[in-house]
Amino acid sequence: MPTMTVKRRLFVLLRVLILMAIGGAIWFQVRYHDAPTQSVALTTFSDAEYPEDPEERSAVFGTYPHRRLVIQKTSETQFRFVIEPASDHATRIEIVDVDLAHFVAAVPPWVKADPDLTKVGLIDREWNRQQVRFPRTSLHVLVREGGDGFEQRALSRVDLARNCLNAGLWELLLFTTEDGKERVYEHLWFTFPLGLYKQLFEQVNGLSYWSYWWSLEHWVDPSGTPIRVDLLRTVEQEWPIQATARWDESVAAQGEQAYKRKNILTPVAAAYRDWYRQPVRFASFIPPGRYSHAHPRETQLHYLAELTGAILRQVKLIGGSQSLFEIELAFRSNKTGESTRLVFGGLDMAAIPVALSERYDHGWQVPLGIGNPSFFEPYDTVAASPPTQRTFYGFHLDPQNRWLDHHAIGVDGPLIHWDVGDPSLLHLYLLSYERHALLNHFVITCPPDICPGREHDSIR
Repeated sequence: MPTMTVKRRLFVLLRVLILMAIGGAIWFQVRYHDAPTQSVALTTFSDAEYPEDPEERSAVFGTYPHRRLVIQKTSETQFRFVIEPASDHATRIEIVDVDLAHFVAAVPPWVKADPDLTKVGLIDREWNRQQVRFPRTSLHVLVREGGDGFEQRALSRVDLARNCLNAGLWELLLFTTEDGKERVYEHLWFTFPLGLYKQLFEQVNGLSYWSYWWSLEHWVDPSGTPIRVDLLRTVEQEWPIQATARWDESVAAQGEQAYKRKNILTPVAAAYRDWYRQPVRFASFIPPGRYSHAHPRETQLHYLAELTGAILRQVKLIGGSQSLFEIELAFRSNKTGESTRLVFGGLDMAAIPVALSERYDHGWQVPLGIGNPSFFEPYDTVAASPPTQRTFYGFHLDPQNRWLDHHAIGVDGPLIHWDVGDPSLLHLYLLSYERHALLNHFVITCPPDICPGREHDSIR
């Protein structure tokens, strides 16, 4: 009798294991389904459901609904998106011949020799927003006949965004023009099929997706990873430079910072110094890709409270021939006394725009990472300058050259422009977590022989 009981238990256990294996196989097949044409649901939120939304919404927001998206792979990395209408007065909108090689998390080929740089580069690319604009006049945008004609007349732009969360969380935004300003009339969230994303990742990177999938899909923090900067570039020249922090200057708020002020959950700093006198919290960005006051994001801005030095380097990327530049800002925490460094490298100084300080938002901004595109760009810009060919790299490092999670500290990246009146002055602002605010304004005096000729710049 005891023997039969043991046998029954083993039989039940075996059945459970078999069912678990079958269930796991089904889950895997569904999650990583890689059929070239797939239909996915589109989600949207009303004003009442999403009061934290910083987008300027149109007067017709929510009245031209689309609730289904067909994603079609047309070649190795080319895709077609069909946004299906969900009412009689909406119509079908398509984005065609889009090369998603420019969207997938990827690193430039010159970092792949180092597994740590590759890991950090891929994760930081996935963790930073990439929102790409397609104007109505683009050959990539098709508005089909149907509906009441509003979208044929009034659609001004379609944006496709890979947001800064886990792999597969993407967005679509449809715009119209009202009172001379572009406003969102529908904001849609969807999950890009992970089976197709895996194919894209492997095609673009030449790496196995399974070596990185857990980090990309589950927000695994690589803090403490050694960053061997000498494997990125060689130093040709180096200068100590004067960098002045405008601690007592009023905190500027143009463009995105003006829209997002409502998502700063602590008293908004009057002067830049005020960010470092109190704990600072922002609305978190949470799945599927929205801000939430109910999930406050703590920061560790104390690491950036005291500027202790600045260095400018002329560098060349490993395997590259162009002379580029690197700015290093050194800091000391006003809480722990620890030293850290922000490094912004691979800079083409002649490509940085000239702007008035009151229009700092016309400067060049980029998230920290390796080869990252800017947060917002037209598709033509992305296609002409693929992210895997971009030279920028940026890190927050501890004294042992280990990677610090700049998102947890509260920094997204730099925003940079040349001074309108003095060609030797470079203005560098620190963008906060999710670019809710500017955290500081540094004015850097550059050696005269590296200041670019104004013929390369656009004065704003």
